Amino acid sequence: MNKIAYSAFIAFVASLLTLVSVNALSESEREDRDDAGLESITLAELAEHDSAESCWKAIHGRVYDITDYVPDHPTEEEVLLEWCGRESTEGWDNKRPGVPHSPRAEAMLERYLIGRLVDDTGEPLEPGPGEPTGAMPERQAEEATSPAQDERLARALLGLPLDGHYRGVFIDRGSIQVNITFDLRDGHIESLAYRYLAYRGVDYLALEEGDELYPVMLQHRQIAERLEGAPITRIFALYEPASLVDDIDGYSGATLRGAKVISAIRDALNRGVYAWP
Repeated sequence: MNKIAYSAFIAFVASLLTLVSVNALSESEREDRDDAGLESITLAELAEHDSAESCWKAIHGRVYDITDYVPDHPTEEEVLLEWCGRESTEGWDNKRPGVPHSPRAEAMLERYLIGRLVDDTGEPLEPGPGEPTGAMPERQAEEATSPAQDERLARALLGLPLDGHYRGVFIDRGSIQVNITFDLRDGHIESLAYRYLAYRGVDYLALEEGDELYPVMLQHRQIAERLEGAPITRIFALYEPASLVDDIDGYSGATLRGAKVISAIRDALNRGVYAWP
């Protein structure tokens, strides 16, 4: 009986290994076949699909139309839309810093495959894992291979934010309240601006002089003006807004809600560089 059971077990394992091997081969063949027949899509064409109505993303050289999936994504829609219309390998490989999306997510992603990313001459564009478009030119990378030679690498190893363009959001109960954009140059803030600023249905960016809450809009403008050229650590002054902005027409620092602006800026830093200078 034991001999029969052992033989049956060996036969089962052999069958299982055969199925796994066949499946692996068929997956490889399917990928090769799909890539050969995929439509070529340039960065310019990709950039035209940057909204919830048409959201395309390029990941590891392939282009995906995830428009139908946007409403079903587990995070806030705005977070996903930040990656529409552009090369998104960095975000895909870093769902959280250093943590890529799961194999299950990869399988789901393949349902939305529509093309391959190419340059203007039709040559494939395929960044390495976590490497964003606009990375250091190959010649420069060869010349700067250590922290002593490569300032970007040195800053990363020290845990310092890299120079570049950043975007971040503060979201509460599924609604964006602050969406901010800024540049970092040698750790200093430049060109800070609001892409979205709202609270309880009020769009502060649309307010005009004479509106009741217009003074609050002026306070937020002061934040952008007074952080210009300041080191990134200056954002912590917003925990005490009166140290950074004026009390315009009797509006208090509490009305300013500076902590939400800090959260949006820190969200941008946590996401990493949106675009390289």
